[in-house]
Amino acid sequence: MKLGFGLYRHMLDPAHYVFARQCGATHLVVHLVDYFGQRGRKQKADQPVGKLDGWGVTEPKPLWDVEFLSQLKREINEHDLELAAVENFDPVHWHDILLD
Repeated sequence: MKLGFGLYRHMLDPAHYVFARQCGATHLVVHLVDYFGQRGRKQKADQPVGKLDGWGVTEPKPLWDVEFLSQLKREINEHDLELAAVENFDPVHWHDILLD
């Protein structure tokens, strides 16, 4: 069994990686779609709790590319963690996946 943490885009930084390792995590699941957000302000309102207006609007565009994911993996590995998964994608594409 592997212990992993899920981190939202605004939490992808060394402080959160260190915290995950301190808690015993070995893997990260990253959520790159910022549904809720204050984008970069790192406030409690950035979490998917409470008032949920804003579904369907995501930033930045594009959400990821090969260079971004490669750099993210390097940063995560530097903190003795593994990138286990990228969870979710832009809600604007949900109908293509669900109804195609």
